[in-house]
Amino acid sequence: MSWLRCTGLGFIAALYVLAGRWGFHRLAEAVPEVNPFLELRLWVVMGGLVLASVGLMLRAMREPRPGEARFDPPLAAALVGFFGYLCASALWAPAPDFALRKVYDLGLLLVMSVGFGLAALRQPAPRVLDAFWGIVVLATGLLALTGVRQLLGGGGGARLAVMGGGPNIFARLMGLLALGALYFWYWRGQAWLWIPLAATGVILALLTGSRGGTVAILAGVTTCLVVGRVPVRRLLMLTLLATVAVTAVTLFSPLGKALTRSVEERFLRLTLNYEQGAGGASSSNGQVYLSGREILYASALQLGRDHPVTGAGLAAFPGLGLGVYPHNLFLEVFCEGGAVGLLFFAGVLGAFLRTALTRRRGLDGATVGAAVLVLLGSQSSGDLYDSRALFLLMVMASCTAVAGRGAAVTAPLPLQAMPGATR
Repeated sequence: MSWLRCTGLGFIAALYVLAGRWGFHRLAEAVPEVNPFLELRLWVVMGGLVLASVGLMLRAMREPRPGEARFDPPLAAALVGFFGYLCASALWAPAPDFALRKVYDLGLLLVMSVGFGLAALRQPAPRVLDAFWGIVVLATGLLALTGVRQLLGGGGGARLAVMGGGPNIFARLMGLLALGALYFWYWRGQAWLWIPLAATGVILALLTGSRGGTVAILAGVTTCLVVGRVPVRRLLMLTLLATVAVTAVTLFSPLGKALTRSVEERFLRLTLNYEQGAGGASSSNGQVYLSGREILYASALQLGRDHPVTGAGLAAFPGLGLGVYPHNLFLEVFCEGGAVGLLFFAGVLGAFLRTALTRRRGLDGATVGAAVLVLLGSQSSGDLYDSRALFLLMVMASCTAVAGRGAAVTAPLPLQAMPGATR
């Protein structure tokens, strides 16, 4: 029964992270007006709420056992304060219709994030993480195959993206694939399988041309290795196998030419010294091409300056016609929630850091690395709901940080531990 609950919770959490705003109405030939009841995310969150009630029931029935997930009240309180304040800012929002839709988004974020911590109560923490990362690797692996097939078929265009999503989102998903592979490598070994898979995720992220996404992936992987305290010998193995995998793809696979072109165009010409901007517009002074985000950033910053304390109100940025969203999480919170909103957000990050330091010996590196990946990626792409994985991963990392789980051991066993050895 415990295995079933862990698998169900891991599946719901992974589906919540991966599904986004996808709805069943998209299966129709002519997409009608969006109906919240046809969106998968609503039912996923409701499933998480049911599991949260089961966790509360189990908490009342028996005491915790070693190795089981633990609730984090300070982090939960910080999340309630942050999302509660943002929802309250709808009272002074300039466009009530936009604000109400965003209240719905934030309500889902709050219920799922806090609900996960409750649902994980009295469940073995390693099983919860195994289920979550197993579903993530499986789903993103299928997306990776779809992307490779599309690229080799000539339908990928200049930048790799699949299923109607943007390159930045696909890069983030490939980052989760890489971290999921590192998760299983760290805990189970099998370097021959997981390290090339992690390298594949990084390569496909490079093929998207998403500079922000690639930087976020590198930071996430680095965080994973540091938090996991990976031994030097295993780091050398990781570096060697990853280098071999990347070299083989670059030199001997059909993806090599596309990878080289993507790096030269997106990472060298447009970032270091581009000559033409969007649409062929000329540029000077070697400025970095930001795909027009600098205009959104400036608008969000000015809106925040005009309402510095409490912000312009929830969903004020799209409500005032400045754009869909600022493409920066901190600027979105600042322009709509003001300095007060930033303080509440800092409270969430501070509560997580406090827990991470307190429970650092039990933290899972891949989960913390994924949170860093989403946090950095949200500074150049997406809005608050698109950053939903950040809040869930912080709760997941916190509540599953239990000591005692052993990583894969690749060193030879000492003589005393070998089968048949005599004392």
